[in-house]
Amino acid sequence: MRRLTRHIDDYPCRIANCLAEDWIEDLTGVIVYNWEEACSQCPFEKYINRLAELEDEAERMEDDRK
Repeated sequence: MRRLTRHIDDYPCRIANCLAEDWIEDLTGVIVYNWEEACSQCPFEKYINRLAELEDEAERMEDDRK
């Protein structure tokens, strides 16, 4: 199965190839200059991070079967 999220790293959000920053700029009309500002307004982060946790768990289970 192909992952939809990034593996855990230094960033709080695990959206792969995130385009939410552009979407938030279009929606609010405010130009976002850094990812922290964009992420603080992102409605997707908690759902994406939960999906990432489930994908991590699925990978661990797959590794256990090998």
